[in-house]
Formats: sequence, C-alpha cells, structure tokens
Amino acid sequence: MGEFVSGLDDLFRGVKPDGLDVESLLSNLQQFTGAAAQSAQRMAIETADGWSKDDLAHVWVNAQGVVVQVEFDERLFGGATSAEAGAAVVQATQAAAAAMRARTDEYQAALWQQVAQFGVQPINQIDEFKALQPQVPLSAPGSRERRAVADELRRPPGEREPEAQDRWPAIRDTD
Repeated sequence: MGEFVSGLDDLFRGVKPDGLDVESLLSNLQQFTGAAAQSAQRMAIETADGWSKDDLAHVWVNAQGVVVQVEFDERLFGGATSAEAGAAVVQATQAAAAAMRARTDEYQAALWQQVAQFGVQPINQIDEFKALQPQVPLSAPGSRERRAVADELRRPPGEREPEAQDRWPAIRDTD
C-alpha cells in the first residue's frame, strides 16, 4: 500500500534547522496534498472480493464497501433456496467488506506512519475522537442486537447502564 502515498517525505525539504523557510514549506505542502489526493483517488477505485462459506456467492465491493458485483456458482445455485442464496450473499459481502477495510487500514497506516514523523497523531488514536466512532452491527435490520442498541440510545445518557457499551454489537471479520 506504500505505493499509494508519495511526497510526504519531502514535505519539509528546504526547511533549515535555524529557521523556517515558509515558501519551501508551502511548496512542499502543495506537492504533498497533490500526491495525497492522487493516492486517495487510486484507493477510491480499488475493489475487494469475498466468497460465502459454501462458495455459492462471490461478491465485489468498492472502497466504501458498497456491493458492485455479485456472481453465483451455477452448480450450487440450482439447489439453493432463496434464504440460502441470500445468506450466501450476506456472508460474501461481509467477507469482501472486511477485505476492503483491511486494505483501507493498511493504506491509512502507511500514510499516518509518514505523517507521524512530524508529530501528528492519527485522529482515530486520539481519545477524544475514539468515542465518535460507533460500532457498526453486521446483524439484519430489526435484529435483537440492533433493537437493544436502539433501546439503550433512547434512554437519557444519565440513565444508561455503565456497561451497556460492552453489550453493543461489534464488527467481526471472522466467526
């Protein structure tokens, strides 16, 4: 994934220890932002795929985890019920989304590793921002897990159970 990010190493090229060369800094910053934008666009056109456990469904997702293609194994599809086919698509989609998330995490880690040399911490590692990232359930609409979270969110913050967050569903990439 390192090929997605270039230009950051040279961001402070021309900055002297005894003083700041603002013109060089701005020029290098412009070069970096251009390279970062191009890298982000390359990442945006990536896809990832996943299979259901029974190999019935094969799904591709885009960089946002949106399904862009679905294929079925013709040999297995004929004997599958609609519920089995649906479950296979869900499994394959979740596998593909997990693969895309891993790629995105790898891409972001490479970027933040380069940015860290300038003392900048990734936003997802700052305690104040960690609470802003919700845990997204993989369960179906109307499931017990989703209802429990919705019920808890309807309660005023002072009345919520302290350990309620521990019961909330979390994304799991494996069974």
